[in-house]
Amino acid sequence: MFSGVAGAEAPAAAFNQEGYRLPPFKAPVTAPLPGVTTLDERAFQALLASPPVILVDVYALPWHNGLFLQDSAHLTIPGSIWLPNVGAASLDEEWLDYFTTALDAQRERADAAPLVFFCRADCWLSWNAARRAEAMGYEELYWYPNGVDGWQASGQSLAAVCPQLPAHAERATCEP
Repeated sequence: MFSGVAGAEAPAAAFNQEGYRLPPFKAPVTAPLPGVTTLDERAFQALLASPPVILVDVYALPWHNGLFLQDSAHLTIPGSIWLPNVGAASLDEEWLDYFTTALDAQRERADAAPLVFFCRADCWLSWNAARRAEAMGYEELYWYPNGVDGWQASGQSLAAVCPQLPAHAERATCEP
């Protein structure tokens, strides 16, 4: 279905009918991402040098009975918002609303600022989230496929962050 690095193929069965990657999400990302600019380390650093930039970490976090189940600090690129679970292959209306409400709120604070989606290296969650944002009509979209791993490997520090709470959350349980 998609050709990628060194001729690797992502099998069609790895994607749902809408074209979003199905689990497992931790695997080499071999599909193109039309409408979204892919950033290597140099391009990512250059983009950050021209703020404002909206950094969106989409690393998954277990969700149960209206609560994120977090047992340790989540370390990410400083200044990022964390929107767990929006990179899943399918989202119900509550999670779609969570995604759009958060992106719209960020854009209200920084109109037309680039949206940069990331997770970890070899993580399809950020690919799915960036693809979803593009399909929803958002513009100035970027994908940083090396994510937190690339940031840390380049000698940069990480910061603890709590997930942004969805409207359907029972309560917060995170302290950074």
